[in-house]
Amino acid sequence: MEERGEPEVLLRSCGLRVTQPRLAVTAVLERARAEDEHLTVAEVVERSREILGRVSPQTVYDCLLAMSDAGVVRRVDLPGSPARFETRVGDGHQHHVCRSCGAVQNVTGVVPAPDRPGPDLPPGTTVDRAEVVYWGVCAACAKGA
Repeated sequence: MEERGEPEVLLRSCGLRVTQPRLAVTAVLERARAEDEHLTVAEVVERSREILGRVSPQTVYDCLLAMSDAGVVRRVDLPGSPARFETRVGDGHQHHVCRSCGAVQNVTGVVPAPDRPGPDLPPGTTVDRAEVVYWGVCAACAKGA
């Protein structure tokens, strides 16, 4: 796992004010990252309350929105599912979603490289982000089937 540094420095470096809710959200998402979890807003709210005591869902949502806009967190939009958030940003990884249990797992190695060219884009267009979602069954569910 890459070292992201102190949360206060990270937030300031992205032009964000350091607030207790943002620090709590960052801590929650960093813990989730260590467990390879992708959390919904509701899950971030619940875990942030363990740190802060009281915090409104709107405050957490506002933190996630500002942090996503600043590039501190990544919003993962999956069809038929609430948005999920993670702090693994900038590496172009994608996601696998288990059709059985709903687990979301990171997929690496799909970023274009010299030996793996990207898609043929129309001339003059640019891409700032691509989302590919792989659907299937996770290893745990495959074993249980």
